[in-house]
Amino acid sequence: MLPALVCLALLAGPAQPGPGFPQPPPPGEGPVILLLVDNSASLPPLDPTNERVAALEKMFGFLKGYRYRLILFAAKSEIAVDDVSRYRNDGQWTDFYYAFAQARELVQGYPKGTEFKLVLVTDAIVDPDPADWTDVPPGTDARSHSMRKTLEVVREMQIPLYVMLVGNPIGEVTGRDREQSPGFVLDLVQAANGAAAAPLAQTVAAFFKDDGVLLRKFVYRVAPSEGLAKIEPVMKRIAAPPRAGIELSIFSYFVLPLLLILVALLGLLVRSFPGPGDLEVVELAVDQPVHVATDRFHRAPDGSWSAQGLCLVEDSLTAAASFTLQDRELELTGSGLDTAGLDPRDAALLPLDIAGVRRALEAATDSGSREDKIHALNLDYSARGLKSLEAERLLVSTAAERSRIPALDFVRAKAHLALDEGLHRRLREPRVHAQSYGKDAARREVTVSEMLRIGRYGFVVREVARGGRKDVRLVLYYDRVPSLLGLKTLLPDLFQRAFRFRRSRRRVVS
Repeated sequence: MLPALVCLALLAGPAQPGPGFPQPPPPGEGPVILLLVDNSASLPPLDPTNERVAALEKMFGFLKGYRYRLILFAAKSEIAVDDVSRYRNDGQWTDFYYAFAQARELVQGYPKGTEFKLVLVTDAIVDPDPADWTDVPPGTDARSHSMRKTLEVVREMQIPLYVMLVGNPIGEVTGRDREQSPGFVLDLVQAANGAAAAPLAQTVAAFFKDDGVLLRKFVYRVAPSEGLAKIEPVMKRIAAPPRAGIELSIFSYFVLPLLLILVALLGLLVRSFPGPGDLEVVELAVDQPVHVATDRFHRAPDGSWSAQGLCLVEDSLTAAASFTLQDRELELTGSGLDTAGLDPRDAALLPLDIAGVRRALEAATDSGSREDKIHALNLDYSARGLKSLEAERLLVSTAAERSRIPALDFVRAKAHLALDEGLHRRLREPRVHAQSYGKDAARREVTVSEMLRIGRYGFVVREVARGGRKDVRLVLYYDRVPSLLGLKTLLPDLFQRAFRFRRSRRRVVS
């Protein structure tokens, strides 16, 4: 017996022989394990092949490298701290309150910030001595009052609590202990550990046979025949730092496959063309209307079949909209102008094209006579002073309107066009007109960045430019795409691009 006491003293620190005796914290690092062992007569042996004290000493060996303290408890007067020789299982009562009250007292003797873990070894039978509870409220027995006070002190301590139930399975416990004691143990671990000790969390932790970071197993069953063989791995697992084994297993076995299936399913649901950000290219030839319909079964240029988006139809009767390219021809020779009294040098500019006007002004400035240079400089000055909108109004005027326009103003507008590249591009670029049908039928000119609605789809005009297989390509950007459950609207565009499982976002309307 003496060697056992010496071993305990070295590992756990000196016992508390009485009040006032100084109790320094045991040396070491890591959590302090407070081992609360039921010392009542009802607790079965910890191991079928070892004496009680020897079995308890071997349990200390499982905690090698950790700081721990021992609290043996039965009734209020049967509490022993760090004294393995008192482990006899001869207690007449079982009162959990005073065991946890003693643990709370030990905790207060350690420096602030010390980590603790409570390990309760019991058969879960609550049987307090009525003489220890003289303040029981009327209508309440000592057992219920003791259990309620125990839950209060455990909840107040806020220290993780692990329970090893030694004895028969819960289903074999009889009488009111079958009704109340196992439930009391679950109440204890929930009071100490909060939501982490919820029944579902305990079931998951038990399934994976591990103690995780968020999901931990707090209640262990040790049958009389299992003994130390079952207790050893439990004690080592409790003492060790939490590891994310459960969480990683759940993520690997359940969450990750579900995520992959969900991503694949969502990818398939948004795979079909069109989706937000996709592009439809309408190819146009001058003065040849192109009629488009929506959601018709048709074959795409890549050989696939589609029943969504835009497709070509033969006539406007079945179309949702029509696009017409009109190549703007400007009449810049001054037809309809009254040129009487116009300076011959200005009149000479009327038959010329824009490039010819530019060359004539440069030639007059560089090598012309003094009068030609003065005339060219004055025309350049007055042309640059003309606003672009005013110049455009004069140049696009009809022959009937030009009869009321001074011929010199028209010449200045033409010179302004020769000097203003932006205005020249704007007036010479092709123009596309869109005709919609149905309730809100309208005709309008299509410009870049403009919003269009065709059928149930919303578009933004991305580009109107020369190129493609015909004269001009009209590029429409899908801005609104109705879809199943609204997935093509709700899911981020970045996700849809990544998980559509198709090569291109651009399609030529066919």
